[in-house]
Amino acid sequence: METTAPYVARTPEDVLATVPLVLGFEPEDSLVLLTFGAAHPFHARVDLPREPDDVRAVCDQLVWPALQHRVARVLLVAYTPASRWGGEVLRRVGARFESQGIEVLSCLRADAGRWWPVEPERSAVEDGPGSPYDARGHRFRARSVLEGRVTLPDRAAVAASVAPRPDGPAPELLAALVRATIPDPADLEALLDVLLESGDRPDDEQVAELLAAAAVGRHRDRVARRLGRDTAQAHVALWSEVVRRAPRDRVADAAGVLALAAWVAGDGALAWCAVDRAREAEPAHVLSGLVAGLLEAAVPPQEWEQRLGPLAG
Repeated sequence: METTAPYVARTPEDVLATVPLVLGFEPEDSLVLLTFGAAHPFHARVDLPREPDDVRAVCDQLVWPALQHRVARVLLVAYTPASRWGGEVLRRVGARFESQGIEVLSCLRADAGRWWPVEPERSAVEDGPGSPYDARGHRFRARSVLEGRVTLPDRAAVAASVAPRPDGPAPELLAALVRATIPDPADLEALLDVLLESGDRPDDEQVAELLAAAAVGRHRDRVARRLGRDTAQAHVALWSEVVRRAPRDRVADAAGVLALAAWVAGDGALAWCAVDRAREAEPAHVLSGLVAGLLEAAVPPQEWEQRLGPLAG
């Protein structure tokens, strides 16, 4: 079943049911930003700051893209059991938005299936029992399942989806990498056609060929030229498989391609995890750095086909 109707949140319970759907996972120890009133509204999640000095950096990280996109209103949610600290973070971040002329619709703290309102001045209600909510049993979650959305239990589960094999690369793949040569453009195009259209799991020889291709700039450009909003999910599935099976010394370029595909697909959480995998192997990796910049600036994926994608050609 497909639908284009938006999820309309009218209550705090609706908001808290929406957040995992837009993130793709259940947040913990997080500060979540939802934006409204921009040409391209966006959402963002950052780790909840642990020290007072860290709050300024979080404000900069969230407010800057909101100003760039001319956001009119925001809603903030802190996921933490720490009542006093969660409220303090929300108040400081909310005040920063207000100081920049951006209206803060609401601040909520959530933990263990309960939520609390956080006002500009601390009140006793923040230490009270809170109000119950059930994001997993909410009608939005049921609808998302019918639409084929997958919501993972936490961000660690997203990272695990592109983590290396616990027992290391398969010996057969390592042997295939020794034999692999950089494919001709026509051969690469043919291989991508077969794998993207069929959705089949690539064998070791095919993974080795894709890893060899990803290491060459002109071949990465060729992959990028084939990437669109309609093909991004197929690219994500393919390159996720390649990244999971790649040895550490060969993973960075494939992870960069995956990060780009995940961003175009609108999966920011997976894009960040792919960026992390690339940077673990190669801290100054160029393509993953470019994708990180797109994510930090909240550039909408629509920009790929409208403005950025043609540059890859």
